[in-house]
Amino acid sequence: MGLSAVTYALSKKYTDETASQFGGLKGAPAKIKSIVKENGQNIITFEWKNDEGETRESKLYVDDGTPIYTWTPGYEYKYGDLVIYTSQFYRCVVPNSDTVFDETHWNGIGSPDGNYDIVEKTEDLPVRFTTADRKMYYSIEEGIFYLWNGTEWEAQRISNEDIDDLFI
Repeated sequence: MGLSAVTYALSKKYTDETASQFGGLKGAPAKIKSIVKENGQNIITFEWKNDEGETRESKLYVDDGTPIYTWTPGYEYKYGDLVIYTSQFYRCVVPNSDTVFDETHWNGIGSPDGNYDIVEKTEDLPVRFTTADRKMYYSIEEGIFYLWNGTEWEAQRISNEDIDDLFI
């Protein structure tokens, strides 16, 4: 069973007429008509002309990312907010509007690449890592390195002589 010439001609005409209304799908040049910030989103409106010269529009909704603030005295922070204070990243763990930075209200986010850090004591080792993470932290109070094995921290018994040998 084949496709008749009449059926083919009618389907081609219908497809061409339908596609002419969707210039963006065919690669018609479009311009950005506007970008409006509203309710945590940027609404981008694109404009183009179809084959008949009619102006068409499409909207793209882009959610805002997680903001990172510069810590400001008296500003109201909620749980999960990210700030930069004294050139280090912190995540809010206690909602606050402190006028003096209180480290007990924040978790330091560690080294610039996030793979290592120093904590005062073992209890301060973070537990937010996943099975895909491999991290190294040093506990000042115990003088011990800890490695995150993907599920828990493992103490690494390394002597001062071993450390000295690493840097020779």
